[in-house]
Amino acid sequence: MPNQAFILAVLVCAGTAAAQSGDEKALFDDLPTVEAVSLHAQTLAEAPANVTVITAADIRKYGYRTLAEALASVAGFYVTYDHQYHYVGVSGISLPGDFNTRFLVMLNGHPLTDNIYNSNGFFGQDFGLDMDLVERIEIVRGPTSALYGSNGILANINVVTRSPVDAERLHVSAETDTAGERKLSLSSGVYLGHGANLLVSGSIFNNTGTGIADGERGYHTFAQLIWHDWSFTAYFNARDKQAPLGVGSSLIYDSGQYAVDSRNFASAVYRHAAGPGEFRWQMSYDQYRYHDRFDYPEAVGGIESEHDINRGDWVDSQLTYDVPLDGVGPLTVGVSGSWDLRAEQYNLVNGVRLNYTDRPQRGVALFAQQEWKISPKWQLYGGLRLDDTRYYGRALSPRAALVYQQSARTVYKVVYGRPFRNPSAFEQFYNDGGLSYVPAPSLRPETAQTLEASMERRLAGNWTVIVRGYRYTIERVIDAVTLASGAQQYQNTGSDATEGAEFTLGGKLWGRVEASGSSSFGHATGGLPVETLANSPAVLSKARVGVPLGNREGRWFLAGSMQYLSARYTWTGSRLGGATIADLTLTAKISRRFDLQAGVRNALNKRYEDPIYLDVDRIGGQGREAYLRLVCLAWE
Repeated sequence: MPNQAFILAVLVCAGTAAAQSGDEKALFDDLPTVEAVSLHAQTLAEAPANVTVITAADIRKYGYRTLAEALASVAGFYVTYDHQYHYVGVSGISLPGDFNTRFLVMLNGHPLTDNIYNSNGFFGQDFGLDMDLVERIEIVRGPTSALYGSNGILANINVVTRSPVDAERLHVSAETDTAGERKLSLSSGVYLGHGANLLVSGSIFNNTGTGIADGERGYHTFAQLIWHDWSFTAYFNARDKQAPLGVGSSLIYDSGQYAVDSRNFASAVYRHAAGPGEFRWQMSYDQYRYHDRFDYPEAVGGIESEHDINRGDWVDSQLTYDVPLDGVGPLTVGVSGSWDLRAEQYNLVNGVRLNYTDRPQRGVALFAQQEWKISPKWQLYGGLRLDDTRYYGRALSPRAALVYQQSARTVYKVVYGRPFRNPSAFEQFYNDGGLSYVPAPSLRPETAQTLEASMERRLAGNWTVIVRGYRYTIERVIDAVTLASGAQQYQNTGSDATEGAEFTLGGKLWGRVEASGSSSFGHATGGLPVETLANSPAVLSKARVGVPLGNREGRWFLAGSMQYLSARYTWTGSRLGGATIADLTLTAKISRRFDLQAGVRNALNKRYEDPIYLDVDRIGGQGREAYLRLVCLAWE
């Protein structure tokens, strides 16, 4: 285990070096606040969860071009790619065949979960926001169902965009890489007068791809208007992706097979002071579209063309009120409702529509969270949410957290929750006539028991060390079971459990060299008989170093990172070897208006395989890829 041993040695040595300095700054005083944990702004020390924040500066200096690349840098997170979608693993859980359903991804607090697959899997170019627009990414570990409802089991990822007030008048970027990527992005921030500020952004991309079906093309659009107490957002995008399977389900390129997806929404948010607290109302319309084509050989010869088509439309509304209670602490109460307008699923086989279903879901929820300031050092958080849905009845989600801030530099946190996940429309109602899937029996929601504890300490010299331990048990796991006919059926199968520990250390060497590292050790099991879960590395270690070059601060910045994943199992039980991936990024500020960035991903060109869930159980990972990116502030 040389890789993780090396990184642990780096952590110990760096921490020892940091301790020699006499800086006594308060805990996390130079980092941004977060909002996703409690629906209002808090410092990292106050937040009742272990939280990582990726800032806009991090995104720029380390060259994160997609949300997947940014999350791959976070302790305990790992990314699997089947050359169609990216899948994010959290705390050792990323089951092949699952659609990223056990955590939440939000954009400015708006959940991106679709109403067909309940997927939160928008991490590549299918995430319709360009990274230039991101102000910060809040990664909240642990259960969040007590505030957000279904799917909030393992983590919550909230992407916060730049304010229209802070946007440049015209921002242009262009990038290309050795894998055939071509992308052009433009954004503009405009003051419209009368207190109104508008940010609009658009991009187009066309990646020819190399190897197995990496080609894709599409567009992103985003707009936000802020006017007094109102905020209006529009988010529309689409992507046409080459599918990784050819005729006969072999891993070959076939331009006639594809998957087209689109995730859109428009929302309005109103905030206003009311009495001693603040009132917040949100209304949104969401849309999801999916259409694919796969060709299969017929028994009598020829080719059968099959299409899966999904169309989802729904509206959501939420009303919350935050009020400080004298002598107690902040109280948040709220009510939310969701109404599916459409949840269509059907097949086209040689042009004939088959297996049509449209079973729209509806639901309402009440929730509350109270913060008690027990003493200057102790805070207790209690949250409770009651959800009632059309198909799956009621679910009660409690959450409690105890925060002990021992000093300005040290804080301890213990968090317990009982989150849940409702079955998706795909799991419950999809049916392709028994060729690959048969109708599921009446499914019950997954429920989980979660417990985690963390210690976050600011060392001398502006270094931070974080130690976290966790145990999650997920009951009534919804999984695809292969029947005697060879077809699959979704069933409540049993329980999965994961437990482990994470160690993170980060700060600056000699006042200018950024350095951080983490090691995660865990064990995830499930099934009957109980065995190690597929796609669950026992060890996950990361190290990152960023060095400013030259005499002028910020003119040149060289960044390097390394990630090690230990061996993983596929869904068939095969064992895939571990992998060590290294990246390099160089950012240069050519002038006041121009930035140039060059990078290499998988710089050592290491060969590795990811566990996937297709007709095959593994697929080759991405090889070495170099990119070049030019950013122009055409009008400030």
